Amino acid sequence: MSKKIFTLIGAGSTVFTPGLMHDLAQSKLSDDFEVHLYDINVESAEIMARVGNRISELHNSKMVVKAFDSQREALKGSHFVTTTIAVGAAGGWKADLEIPRKYGIHQTVGDSVGPGGVLRALRHVPALVSIAEDIADVSPTAWNINYSNPLTANVRGITKYTGVNVVGLCHGTMHTRSKLLADLNIPDVGIETIFAGINHLCWLLDIRKGSEDLYPLLREAVNKNGGKKESPINYDEGIHSPVSYDLFKTFGLYPAPGDRHVAEFFSGYLSLQDSGELHWGLQGGLNMTELYIGEKGDLWEELRGQADGSIPVHKRDNQEAERLVSIAEALITGKNHVELAVNVPNNGAISNLPPEAVVEVPAVIGANGVTPLRVGALPKAISTVLTQRSQQQEITVNAARENSRSLALQALYLDPLVASYQKATGILDDAIAFDPTHLGGFSK
Repeated sequence: MSKKIFTLIGAGSTVFTPGLMHDLAQSKLSDDFEVHLYDINVESAEIMARVGNRISELHNSKMVVKAFDSQREALKGSHFVTTTIAVGAAGGWKADLEIPRKYGIHQTVGDSVGPGGVLRALRHVPALVSIAEDIADVSPTAWNINYSNPLTANVRGITKYTGVNVVGLCHGTMHTRSKLLADLNIPDVGIETIFAGINHLCWLLDIRKGSEDLYPLLREAVNKNGGKKESPINYDEGIHSPVSYDLFKTFGLYPAPGDRHVAEFFSGYLSLQDSGELHWGLQGGLNMTELYIGEKGDLWEELRGQADGSIPVHKRDNQEAERLVSIAEALITGKNHVELAVNVPNNGAISNLPPEAVVEVPAVIGANGVTPLRVGALPKAISTVLTQRSQQQEITVNAARENSRSLALQALYLDPLVASYQKATGILDDAIAFDPTHLGGFSK
C-alpha cells in the first residue's frame, strides 16, 4: 500500500494534535501513514513533529511525522487534510465573550452562535476557504476534515466557494449519547440512536434496543430529574440538565450537546441572577469555557519536554480524533462504517431544511465516500428554529467572504442574543478595534 498522507493545518493545537497522532499510530494501517504538520508558528509544528515521531515509536508504528514551513508543500499528495485552526488564538475567543458582555449579552461558549459565533466566523471562514482553495489546487481528491468552530458556518463556506470534499466533525453529540445511556444505567450494547439537526443543536430522534423503544424510559427519567431556572451551577450534562429539560418539554425531543451549547440558540436562557451568575445552572458552562481559554498555553512546556526526550510520552486512549481515524480507514479500505454524526450539506437528508444548509446527521462512510442518511422531516417547530439559524449563518458566510460590513451587521442583528441594530454596530466596531488584522475589512 502506498503511503497515505494526513496533513494537519493548525498543528499547534496542544490537545488535538497529540491526540490525533496517538490515534493514527494505533490504527491497524499506521505503518502506511505519513503525517504532515503545518502551523503559522513554524516552531509549534516542529515541536509537534518530534513529539509525533516519539508517539510513533511508543506504539511500535512505522508512521513518520514531518513538519513543514509551507502550507502548500505540506498539502502536496495529501489524502486527508485536518483543519483545527484558531484565528485570533485564545485572545480572540476571550474577546468574543467579553465584547458582547459590555452590551449586556452573556454567552456560555461563544464559538458557534451568538455574537461570538458570528465574530469567529468572520475570522475563520476566509482562512478555511483559503486552505480549501490550496487543497483543490495541489491535492484535489483529498478529504478535508474540519474541526474548527463555528463548524456549520465553516463547512458551509468551504462547500459554497470550493469543490473540496469536506466533512465537519464534533464530539458533542457522541458525548450526549454516552451520558444519557450512563444516566439511564443502560450498557451501550446493541443501542441504536439517531440524532439530526445542526452542530450544537442536534436532536435525538430515536433511541432503541432492537425493537424496544427507549424514549419512554428517557422521558420518564428526564421528567423526574430535570432541573429548573433556579438550578445551581451545572458542570455536567445529562438527564438533570435544566435547559435541555426545558427544551425537551417544549419541543418533544431531547437536544444535544449539553446546556452550555444549546442555550445559546435561544434568547431566554442567558440572563443573570441578582448574584451576577447565570440562571439555569449555566454559569458552570461559562466557567468551563473561561478555564479552557486560560489553560490554552499551559501544555507547551510538557510538549517541549516530550519533544526533546526529557519527559516520557505515555500511551493515550479514546482521543477525540478517534472518529477521524475510523472515517479515514473506511475511506481507504472501502469497508462501510456508520458514523453517528457528520456535518455535511443537507441535500435532502433532513427534508424540511434548506438543501444548502450544513446539517449534522448520521452517515455511512466507505467505498462511495460519505453518504448522509436521510432522516426525513423534523417537527415543524424544530425545523423553523434550524432554518432561521441556517439562513442567518448563510448571511454570515457571505459577509465573511465579501468583507461586507452591512452583511456582518445583518448577521449580528439577526442573532436572538443580539436583536438590536445598535448593539450589533457596537459589537462589530469594538471587535474591529480589538483585531484590525482579521476584521479591519468590516470597518466600512
